[in-house]
Amino acid sequence: MNWANALARKNIQVEYRWVPAHTGIEGNEEADQQATKAAYKYCGSHTETQNPPPFLDYVPFSHVSRRLTEAKWEESKEEIKKLGKKSKHSYRYDLVKRGGNSAVMGAKKTIAARFYQLKSGHALIAKYLLRIGKRRDMKCWWCGHEYQTRDHLFKWCKRWKREQKRFWVDGQEGEDGYEGIEKVLKKPKISLPMSLVFAEERCSQALLDFFPCMDVGRISGVVEEAENSDHEESSDGGV
Repeated sequence: MNWANALARKNIQVEYRWVPAHTGIEGNEEADQQATKAAYKYCGSHTETQNPPPFLDYVPFSHVSRRLTEAKWEESKEEIKKLGKKSKHSYRYDLVKRGGNSAVMGAKKTIAARFYQLKSGHALIAKYLLRIGKRRDMKCWWCGHEYQTRDHLFKWCKRWKREQKRFWVDGQEGEDGYEGIEKVLKKPKISLPMSLVFAEERCSQALLDFFPCMDVGRISGVVEEAENSDHEESSDGGV
């Protein structure tokens, strides 16, 4: 560091101490502001990051990384736009928001994980387990219906009637309350695919409230089913 050597030549001693970032420490906050100003002064818009000028070597790496991320976001949104024009089942571009889902980000890790697993189609339900070769059929292990899909569990499974009524119609009162999904989206549940419900951020709190009340997407029910299935196979094999 050239400036450190210059200070040493002037018999000025420098002491380095670690401080936590963004916690209101005056000197650290001032340094952060100056670094941000310098980065924006020499970096410009995110488009310049794709063809960085020579003096970009002096810009903080964290700032360059952030600008590259911004460029990736723009590219991703363009791709989503194109996909949205190809199929009515594609992820809706107008529901894609930068910064993440605040309700899900504030939820417990186990609940947030189930949210994203169900949203992406990778939750431990019969349809997914059949796809990866862990089950021989899609039968619902709670109500016996022939097809245990995401829509079935949230709309029609008889095991969760009370929870479904609150989710779709009644809603929840209180500080963390929400309106029923049918009221929020102004359509009956029969015409609302779960892909749309998961994509709509206004429905997130209702979904997060739904998970703790039921076993949809949890390992327990699947493990029990798998163990019973393995036991039956062992018994058959011993006959």
